[in-house]
This record gives sequence, C-alpha cells and structure tokens, in this order.
Amino acid sequence: MNRRFFVAALLVMLVLTVGAPLALAEDGGTKRVGIVIAYPESEAHVEIVTVPAAATTFDVLAAADIDLVSESTDFGPALCSIDNVGCPADNCFCDPAHFWAYYHLNAESDGWVSAMQGIGAFVPADGAVEGFAWSGFDESFNPTVQPPVYTFAQIEDLTSSPEPVGIPEPSTILLLASGAAGLAAYARMKARR
Repeated sequence: MNRRFFVAALLVMLVLTVGAPLALAEDGGTKRVGIVIAYPESEAHVEIVTVPAAATTFDVLAAADIDLVSESTDFGPALCSIDNVGCPADNCFCDPAHFWAYYHLNAESDGWVSAMQGIGAFVPADGAVEGFAWSGFDESFNPTVQPPVYTFAQIEDLTSSPEPVGIPEPSTILLLASGAAGLAAYARMKARR
C-alpha cells in the first residue's frame, strides 16, 4: 500500500484524537428529564429523555419519542399539538376552549405545580419531571386537567429496558488512532524489507 496513505490516515487520527478532548471540554454534560403527557381518553405517555444540561423543556419535548408540533411566537415556542392532539402549526390556537397545560412535579409533595414560565424559557433540573395535559380552563384561566402523577423513579421503572453498552467516544477515537498507528508501523516495517 501507499506510504502517503498511511501517513495521511495517521495524521487524520491524530487530529481526531487531539480534537476529542476539546469537544468534550466544551460539552456541559447531559441530564435526564421525565415527561408525563396526559391525552384525552387514553393512557398517559411517560418517558425519560436525555438532553444537554442546558436544555429547556421545549428541547426535552423535541427530543422525546412523540410527534411535536409547535409555533414560534414573540414569547417563545408555543405548544400546538402532541401526537395529533391539539392544533396544527399554522393555527396553533385553533381550539379556544383547550390548550396544553404545563406542569412541574414537586418532588417533595409528589404533586403537580402549574408552570409559571413557558416551555422555551424553563430549564428543568436533572431528574425533574415535567407534565402536560390537554386541558380546558376555569373562570380564572387555570387548567382543569392534570396528568397522572409519576415520580422520576416510577418512570424509570416503567421505561427501563436493558440498553446496549457502548464504547465511550474518546475510547473509540483512541482505538482508531492506535489501529492506524499500527498499520503505519506495519507498512513502514514492510517497506524496509
């Protein structure tokens, strides 16, 4: 094989190996957030979503295993529809009697608290549980429907399944780099003969 190819491969692997720690240093880590979504006349959707540490609730919903429809507004993203319950993006407020109510689970009391910030502004903590319910509202515009209460531990129990064990990214890059270095050494040794 061509010696230039091996040198080029070795340089590429070296750049990747040096660049990986820099990328990891910029990464602020991840967090896991539980979500509970109450649909009218059907079972609730529960899920734990892994997102970057700085992710908002909107980011959590966007990463969840749901069909999310939203609209950008001056006040941030508006939640139009989840799994075809709600309104289309081009008419996000089509139903004047219903909306997606948004809650935080109070870990101390295991009860829902109405969110005071929108989904695009609130940054849930690691282990938090965020709730949503397709709801009407009372005369004071408070939501009338809450999702069922699930703690983070309960959601973990419901959704846990054995996950395949992966090789951490820095290890993969080091493995590739050492393989390329071994090939380059072999090619150099073969060329000397």
